[in-house]
Amino acid sequence: MNKPVFNDDKLKERRREHKAFGGYVVEYLYGAKNAEGAAVEPREDADDGHGRWYGIDCGGNYTMFVWNHSREEGGETEYGTEYNENAVAVMEDQLKQKADLCRDAEEIARSYEGDDGQEKLDEVKAKWEALKDWGTPKDAELNKRFQRAADEYAPRAEAIKENKAAKLEVLAKTAEIEAMTNFKEAKNAVRKLRDELYEIGSAGEENDRAFSKQLNDLEKDIDRRRREFFDNLDSNRAAAKEKKTQIIESATNLVKNVSNWKAAGEQLNGLFADWKAAGSAGRDDDDTLWAEFNAVRDDFYAKRKVFFEERNEKFRQSVEAKKAIIEEAAKIAESAVYSRENTDRMKQLDVEWRAAGYSGKEENDRLWDEFSKTKESFWDGKKAIAVGRFQTELNEKEAKLESLKARVKDLEYRIEIAETPSIKEGVEKDIYITQSQINDLEDAISVLKDKING
Repeated sequence: MNKPVFNDDKLKERRREHKAFGGYVVEYLYGAKNAEGAAVEPREDADDGHGRWYGIDCGGNYTMFVWNHSREEGGETEYGTEYNENAVAVMEDQLKQKADLCRDAEEIARSYEGDDGQEKLDEVKAKWEALKDWGTPKDAELNKRFQRAADEYAPRAEAIKENKAAKLEVLAKTAEIEAMTNFKEAKNAVRKLRDELYEIGSAGEENDRAFSKQLNDLEKDIDRRRREFFDNLDSNRAAAKEKKTQIIESATNLVKNVSNWKAAGEQLNGLFADWKAAGSAGRDDDDTLWAEFNAVRDDFYAKRKVFFEERNEKFRQSVEAKKAIIEEAAKIAESAVYSRENTDRMKQLDVEWRAAGYSGKEENDRLWDEFSKTKESFWDGKKAIAVGRFQTELNEKEAKLESLKARVKDLEYRIEIAETPSIKEGVEKDIYITQSQINDLEDAISVLKDKING
């Protein structure tokens, strides 16, 4: 509000600068009257009916806290805030609280690195929002300060989150280090991880302490294993020698009895992994044992090479033989000559195909499909000619059958008109013979139809 106006030339104004909120505490005394009702200068301890306006002035913007109206105005008391007479004291206290909350927010935003930072900032913000905005310059200043701290936290928290994820990814490599048997290399690897963590930046004080402790514990474990190793060096070397001797024996037996070279190769790789994990048997023994083991491996690879070379040669020979068989079968099929000689040869080609053996995964099925199609074209052609011949024979037999059936009907009529028993007996004999021929023909026709339809 603007500066209050009381239209009283006896008005008394008291103004006190108040740096806590950046303005003035203002008090106006007005409307004083003497016993005769004339306007006089108001005095605090006088019963002159004066009024009192009490509030603050912030750069020309006035806020009323208490207004004791003059006797002439009715004498009522009016309050500008819920804090009544204590408004200034409450304002001073709340501005102090806001300053403290700003410091709390700034500490969280700029230095707190716990995972619960946002929760803590929200708690501070809730306290902030519970305080009154008095509209003073100090309020505006603290508002900007608080908001700036709140805005600073989010990107820093996101950076901490990203750094934590990056550091966890680095620390995932500790599993490999834990399995190392070369203690010097393991210690160097830990130092490298520590440098990588340092370069990433902070993931929060608590997390950074935990990550550092994880690496420290890993180094202690490496030192412990190193001490144990050297304390038990002789027994460890003896165990490694025994283990490597067993591996050599297993590898030797494997190479002697190979039935599946792929599976044997995988088993030999497994034995090599066991060899590396067996540890050191001492330089002299290690060199001797390795020479023996490596000789077994070389023997295996040499034999495997010979096996696959021989197998591939057999595949090549099989492919060539089958191509020649296909070529001969195609010539026979294309000739369309279905003689006994060609028929027997086509059957023999099947025998020769089986004798040619397996041609390898890439060629075997393709060659068989080609050979099958060539054979089918020959046998389909042969069948078509046979069916044609059978059909001609069938037509002839069916015509003869009809003729015989007509003859039976004619003979049956002749029985009816036969004049003597001897004639009748002769006709019946003819009917019997003809019916027998009909039965034979019907059987032959059935066989021909089966051949045609089969």
